[in-house]
Amino acid sequence: IDVAHEGGVFISRTLPETADEHPHLLAMNADILAALGMEWGANHTEFIRADRDGRYYFLETAARVGGANIAEMVEASRGVNLWREWAAIEVALARGESYTLPPLRDDYAGVMICLARQEWPDLSGYQDAEIVYRLHKKQHAGLVVASPNYERVEQLLGDYNGRFNHDFLAIAPPLDKAPE
Repeated sequence: IDVAHEGGVFISRTLPETADEHPHLLAMNADILAALGMEWGANHTEFIRADRDGRYYFLETAARVGGANIAEMVEASRGVNLWREWAAIEVALARGESYTLPPLRDDYAGVMICLARQEWPDLSGYQDAEIVYRLHKKQHAGLVVASPNYERVEQLLGDYNGRFNHDFLAIAPPLDKAPE
């Protein structure tokens, strides 16, 4: 929420199954999808961890693939293209066939994006082998990194966060009112 309201670098990452919050987040997600009656298809559910108490809170959910290059992060870590699989689910259901998820990888990935001062930010100074995706979008800088090692993803996100703040970050003032 701070990034949306005050500006900054948006960062997200996959969590190891051994992370303390992993089972809690999975259970919360399952409860939300069950309450909505969602049994198949793509969904994107967001939780946010509060600074004041460290607890996770439900933010939003939608029957869609996540934005902000989340799909690229998932593909980098799990080897599955969410858009393709969503289409495969829909086709299988329309034909009365069953759907089987393809085998998944167990790597880790992280994504970072910010509004940039430059019209077309130059990301060529970021050359680590773990970079698997570079955002090409006007006035935005973004990367997806992936590794079989969670600590390496965390190290890169931490290092790149400071560099993105220095190299690219632009903060647009909030609007006084919603655009018409």
